[in-house]
Amino acid sequence: MRKLLLVLLLAAGAAQAQSWPAKPVRFVVPYPPGGSTDLAARTLAERLTRSLGQQVLVENRAGAAGAIGTSEVARAAPDGYTILFAADTVITLHLVARVQFDMQRDFTPITLATIQPIAVAVHPSLGVNTVQELIAYGKANPGKLSFAHSGTGTGQHFSGELLKKMAGLDMVHVPYKGGGPAVQDLLGGQVPLAVMGSTPLIPHHKAGRIKILAFTTKERFPAMPDIPTLHESGLTGFDTSQWLGLLAPKGTAPAVVSRLHKESAGILALPEVRERLAQAALQAVGNTPQEFEAVMRSDIERWTKLAHELGIKPQ
Repeated sequence: MRKLLLVLLLAAGAAQAQSWPAKPVRFVVPYPPGGSTDLAARTLAERLTRSLGQQVLVENRAGAAGAIGTSEVARAAPDGYTILFAADTVITLHLVARVQFDMQRDFTPITLATIQPIAVAVHPSLGVNTVQELIAYGKANPGKLSFAHSGTGTGQHFSGELLKKMAGLDMVHVPYKGGGPAVQDLLGGQVPLAVMGSTPLIPHHKAGRIKILAFTTKERFPAMPDIPTLHESGLTGFDTSQWLGLLAPKGTAPAVVSRLHKESAGILALPEVRERLAQAALQAVGNTPQEFEAVMRSDIERWTKLAHELGIKPQ
């Protein structure tokens, strides 16, 4: 009886995959319109509409730092018609808030769409020009440094805490409700330091209003190769980034996941798509579901360990 049930389930999955997609597909972006996640989702959706022969719609379900939209997809039918287009923040939300989903239990990875280094940037009034000078200043002035980021529990927050730990600094983290207010306070000198996504900081760095001291990825950022990494600035092994990726509700037919991966990876390899994303400081990836799963698992393990060490608990 059990074997018969398994055969029937496999047959149903194969039939679903062969007819998919028979109607429009939804990309749920758990953030407001206009950000880099939204831009990447719409760039991919536009071209998937052509390759799949069905419209791929982007729906913004913002709220609770991404938890509202993520929860919606976790509860959706695993039929390939509701897909989460998320940022790395969704995998750390459970460390700071009580959420109604589990990223490993409730989702199947499809592909890592983009990565972006996190930037360590300072206001000119701080008077430091390198990571080494920043560390020296922090050690000479314990407790005087504070760093801005876009929200408690984000990859930016944890990257800042990791910087604090590896450099041996006494710093206070200043969470904001989004990147916009954090950037404005950095520009105004209300906070001397920010550990944030690159996209909103790069224009101000180029204009001389702030200075990006380093990026957090182990390799230099191709879009700005003149800026060093924390790894090569003395914090050996420092390697964090922000990512965007596609995930399906757990139980989605493997053939549907495979088709979505194949089509998405092909689009992310197109020169014009890579260039459009690069203009938003996003580096296209398009890896396999297994590789994406490994990235998620590594991030979850690393940030869970750090949260425990820092005494961070869900509120």
